[in-house]
Amino acid sequence: MTDSPSRSGFPPSPVPSDARLWPGELPFTAFGHLGPDRLDLRVFDQDLAWIDRTGRPHLLAEMSEEYVSNVIAFLVELREQYFVDTQRRWFIQSLGDQLLFGEPGCDVIAVAAGGPTWGEMSAETWLEATPLMRALRRRVA
Repeated sequence: MTDSPSRSGFPPSPVPSDARLWPGELPFTAFGHLGPDRLDLRVFDQDLAWIDRTGRPHLLAEMSEEYVSNVIAFLVELREQYFVDTQRRWFIQSLGDQLLFGEPGCDVIAVAAGGPTWGEMSAETWLEATPLMRALRRRVA
């Protein structure tokens, strides 16, 4: 899919699924577009930035160790909720990609290639395997 009007004015997105946005969908880099206190779940699909509760991005490389530790604690505390929310997002994304583009989403392909299914993962396993959490852990290691 080529650049659409919904992408104009935003920096390139580090989120792989943003290469194929749905009609009217904004890229991950439309920081804060969901409103305050609403986390764009695509944050877990990249390893460059954390988005705070106001929608402001923070480059992981520039965050203090204390801030990184606080974000890790926050994500660990809410891992069950984000795990369930991400499963729901994956299901909707897979159906929409099939209907809009006539092909399965990348998560379906990953499972077909031998990757774990959602039922084979715990919330903790999922969280620790996300690009975001791996990058946060590297920052405090």
